Amino acid sequence: MTIRQKAISGVKWNFASQAGQQATQLLTTVVLARLLTPAEFGLVAMATVVIGFVNLFKDLGTSAAIIQNREVTEDLLSSVFWANVAFGALGTAVLVAAAPLVAMYYHEPRVTALLRVLALNFVVSGFSILQQALFERKLLFRILARVEVAGVTCGAVVGISSAIAGLGVWALVAQSLTTVSMISILLWYFSDWRPRSLFHWQEIRGISKYSLNLVGFNTFNYFARNADYLLIGRFLGATSLGIYMLAYRIMLYPLQSITTVISRVMFPAYSQLQDDDARFRSAYLRTAGMIALATFPMMVGLWVVAEPFVLSIFGPKWAQVIPLIKILALVGMAQSIGATVGAIYQAKGRTDVMFRWGVGAGLLTVVGFGVGLRWGVLGVAIAYAIVTLGLVIPSFAIPFRFIGLRLVAFAAALARPLGASLLMAVIVLAMRSVLTGWPPLAALLVLVVTGATAYVAATWIVNREQLRQVLALLGRQS
Repeated sequence: MTIRQKAISGVKWNFASQAGQQATQLLTTVVLARLLTPAEFGLVAMATVVIGFVNLFKDLGTSAAIIQNREVTEDLLSSVFWANVAFGALGTAVLVAAAPLVAMYYHEPRVTALLRVLALNFVVSGFSILQQALFERKLLFRILARVEVAGVTCGAVVGISSAIAGLGVWALVAQSLTTVSMISILLWYFSDWRPRSLFHWQEIRGISKYSLNLVGFNTFNYFARNADYLLIGRFLGATSLGIYMLAYRIMLYPLQSITTVISRVMFPAYSQLQDDDARFRSAYLRTAGMIALATFPMMVGLWVVAEPFVLSIFGPKWAQVIPLIKILALVGMAQSIGATVGAIYQAKGRTDVMFRWGVGAGLLTVVGFGVGLRWGVLGVAIAYAIVTLGLVIPSFAIPFRFIGLRLVAFAAALARPLGASLLMAVIVLAMRSVLTGWPPLAALLVLVVTGATAYVAATWIVNREQLRQVLALLGRQS
């Protein structure tokens, strides 16, 4: 198969995997939101922020280096594997030791036990990180799709069963541990590579410049993206954090189900095109256009139907989530495309520039959160939107230099999906005014159908060629 054929097949299977995972996770979130309280969600969010930060160091960027390198040796692979096992054990030890300090920071003693149990995920995942990277390097997303959906499904079953059994916040912990464990077991089952009993430090040093710059970027980026959780949890409490967390998760569903899926496949594909800028530019523009075609209407639609969506799906006790969703929808639209540039930096081997950008953008984002905090969770969300939209142009202009892509050409690829989405919003808003007084669920169903119909019609009128290209890709055999 050609790179293009492998990428198309990979996107399809990754979409299938993500669709299964997102559907399962959404169902699980809805069920757990009705069984648990906002405060219980907030407790897990407190621990999750810290775990996510330590998670950045679980392989020190070695997986991305394995995917990007043109040639890899058995000595390098075995050395990276044992390094990842060591990083996993170290991550667990650090979290177990630091748990009381984290609980002290949040003024919430219950976080200690939660964090220590969740830390076991690092030991488990350390044994399977490289297997996953090798599957991605070879664009074998068909296998990864099966593994990931199976793992998430098992986690959902255990989580919901635990909540029904009355385990409260520990249901979320059980869900996480089960998901990570099943994915690791299945990755080993399907992988035909096994590590040798050797470790060469010079092999790790050979990829350290690339990987450490990537870790540096991910560290600042994660800190910036989660400083809102840290600040809200510390100064506004678990209930406010639980409300903000749910709104943020809802905003991330379209982002994770579209952008993350495609970018995950395109990184190894771009890596194979790293010396051909013309093909790189063409592939990137097609990818960005395809993402915008899907995420722009999802984010705009979420903004329009936020109220009936929250009231009918999660219930009145989550009403404070509505204004947050409306604000974060703007963030999600910008990030759905902004998240694609990381693959350019990585495929071109310019993680050094990526790291410097992450530091500057991250500091601005944290300052914005700090300013917005005085107005509560709503102020934090507004600050997030302002900073994100203010950084849009430089966030694209810098990486585009490495492939010779002009902003004008990029804007042209996004203009038609944006226009069709805005036209859809006007129609749905008009319909919503007619449905005043309807039950939330009935109004939501009518608005979703109206929006989907309006967007398809608008796209056929103003963006027919791009729609045909996407349908042609989806129609090809894997």
